[in-house]
Amino acid sequence: MSVQSFHLKLKQTQQLNQTMQQSLRVLQMSGIELEREVDDWLQDNPLLERSETPEAPLEQNTVSATVGSRNKISGDDAEDIWATIAEEEDFIEYLHKQVCEHPLTQIEAARVHILIDFLDEQGYLTDSISEVIDHCPLEWMLDEDEMREALDQLQTFDPPGVGAASLMESLLLQLQRLPASPARQCAAKIVHMHLDDLSKSVQQNIAKLKKHFPDYDMAVIQTALDMVAQLNPFPAYGFASAEPTSYIQPDVIIKEDKDGKWVVQSNEAAWPRIQINRELTDALKEESGVDSVWREKIQEARQKVESLELRKSTVLRLAEYIVEKQEDFFVFGEIGLTPMLLKDAARELDVAESTVSRAVNQKYLSCPRGLFALRYFFTHAVSADESGEGVSQGAVKAMLAQLIAGENKKKPYSDEAISSLLKQQGVDIARRTVAKYRETLGIPPASQRKG
Repeated sequence: MSVQSFHLKLKQTQQLNQTMQQSLRVLQMSGIELEREVDDWLQDNPLLERSETPEAPLEQNTVSATVGSRNKISGDDAEDIWATIAEEEDFIEYLHKQVCEHPLTQIEAARVHILIDFLDEQGYLTDSISEVIDHCPLEWMLDEDEMREALDQLQTFDPPGVGAASLMESLLLQLQRLPASPARQCAAKIVHMHLDDLSKSVQQNIAKLKKHFPDYDMAVIQTALDMVAQLNPFPAYGFASAEPTSYIQPDVIIKEDKDGKWVVQSNEAAWPRIQINRELTDALKEESGVDSVWREKIQEARQKVESLELRKSTVLRLAEYIVEKQEDFFVFGEIGLTPMLLKDAARELDVAESTVSRAVNQKYLSCPRGLFALRYFFTHAVSADESGEGVSQGAVKAMLAQLIAGENKKKPYSDEAISSLLKQQGVDIARRTVAKYRETLGIPPASQRKG
């Protein structure tokens, strides 16, 4: 006789009403997406109409960029502005579309989508898995082992080498796609152990590698070198050649006032402005009995106006928080960036972490140093000094670039030497981390910088 048992399980859930769901969806949208959404609202609801947009205080509030391009343009002090802009319409979209082509469960696909959005302009994943998790909302409950599996899945996508943490890993991933052969095996050894030692002279390279790999004959080494030369150092390269021009409007403008304080201004031209048609609404109210359809339209119109106001308020509050915490950036540039996480902003603004994540999505600010994505300012600490204060990745990369720019070109710094010099400045990072940051900045190794 079977015995049936019953268990009570208490579960707490949070349900969002329709108004809140719409507000969060609007907050997530980019400026272009929102413009299209508002156009749909106006066509669907005759009670809504556009209101006049005041002149924006920004003299040049649009920046032309090739959609999907991760090319860089020069700004003040030759600062690479485009390195800070997440231009996702082409390369990133291409990866997102591939997710459905792979045998992934819904939750596995979601994890891969997250990792795709963290790729840099070259197609690398320079953040560690733990750093990715730190930058994601806590309620997503991401697990490191599961995210590593998602990374393995992403690295099977096209183009080959995507999702690698460094140039070496990207090249090795590309070699794995080629048919097995002695030349491929030799090429993998070259990439893994002697990539930094290669010179421009093919004959010198063959002679040098022959000493390291005596088991391979000259022809195999030559084929292996040709194989390495055909690999793509940047997986994202070549995705912007035939795309139309798009224009990015900053959502907010950062300026220095007469007292030397940095202030946040709304770029009104970037915010769709709609209002309720009072004449039509008043006419409906005069009717003895308003049809239920019109009552819904009135309520719907109010909700949509409120969702735009909430979006604007949230982004402006977040921009003010960024200016307060990253003031040194606006004065000194990238080297002034301090570590800042989404959860820190959420706690300060008293909102959910997912709200902050939506608010930084494809939103931009303009300042005297150029145009920057809001997400750019959220950077993980890579080291800590005796006081426990960390240094941001962006600041470390800027320090690294400065060291290399000032080095003796006849005797350039090795990655080990750079690591030691950074430690003298209070930044304790390993040689491998130096190599990874150097590669993401597009700076060749010491052997290739020697003048």
